[in-house]
Amino acid sequence: MIGTSHIGIVGATGLGPALAQACVQAGMAVVLIDDTDEALCVAEEAILRGLQRAEQPGAFGLLRKATRLERLEGCDLVVECGSETPQAKQDLLRRIDSRTERSCVIAVETDALPVSFTARFVENPERVVGVHVPPPATIGRMVEIVRYEHASEESLARAQAWAEKLGKRVVRTRDKAGFVVNRLQRAWLLSGLRLLESGRGTPAGLDAAFRSAGGFPAGPFEMMDARGLLEDMHIGETIYELLGRPERLKPVAVQQKLLARGCRGRRNSRGFYAYGENPPGTVNPLLAELVEGFSRSPMAAPEVAALARSETAAEARAIVDDGVAGPEDVDEAARLGLFWTTGPFQWGKEDGT
Repeated sequence: MIGTSHIGIVGATGLGPALAQACVQAGMAVVLIDDTDEALCVAEEAILRGLQRAEQPGAFGLLRKATRLERLEGCDLVVECGSETPQAKQDLLRRIDSRTERSCVIAVETDALPVSFTARFVENPERVVGVHVPPPATIGRMVEIVRYEHASEESLARAQAWAEKLGKRVVRTRDKAGFVVNRLQRAWLLSGLRLLESGRGTPAGLDAAFRSAGGFPAGPFEMMDARGLLEDMHIGETIYELLGRPERLKPVAVQQKLLARGCRGRRNSRGFYAYGENPPGTVNPLLAELVEGFSRSPMAAPEVAALARSETAAEARAIVDDGVAGPEDVDEAARLGLFWTTGPFQWGKEDGT
């Protein structure tokens, strides 16, 4: 097998700890790098708890931690899990490039930002690939491998071998903002947000319609609260701006309004829903103030589901038209990356369209 035994992960917050856990569970030696001992200790504790839940505490012995990039020496592949801002990623990638062997593949973990925006100044661009690991990294079933224009086939093959060793299905995508998973999800989320802003239902009612009539495992407002409103908005704005501001992907104001009032989602108990001591499914009362005509004319569940599927399917066709991935890979990404029962192209076959 192509060398994937020694993995470096740079970034001990966000995705980094979960990805480190997934790697050691798969038998790979991992060095986790961060600037601060505090972040590393917090990550180490989270990884150990995760391994205990997975009944693989012995895998913890495969993990090392360090604050210096020089400790990446000997790695087969390094995954950069830093900030999603272009300048921060550019700086970090240059440092990783200068401190690792030419044989080491550098994987840029990115939710929506094209690899070309961050890797253009790397001295050895042939060893840079993009990866998007949809959460949860420890039990998720797929990885997007992004075909950065300068990446060698050898680098892409090693990144794919690493993902497959993690037990993930690989979908290779073109290096275009949002790739497959987040473009699909963005269209799906926006269908719910637009219905909320137009008074066609509450978050609870719309989420229920997405689940019951649409067959989705969760609704859009539940998903945004779980991911974090700020994080979700950043992904959405990145996709919108870098795809040329298409009207279909235009951000919706209610999310920004909630953020301006300090609502971040589950992390601070206030998002589209109110958490804490409130009963499950309690809608944030601020929405009645922020949305004109809030839930004045609720839409029936079958109509909600049909609209969501139609708008998501339109984005799926745009993804294929852009050359990002083929129809089968789009459906695979929907099933394995978003946990939908079927994908947008399969919906068309089922509906006879």
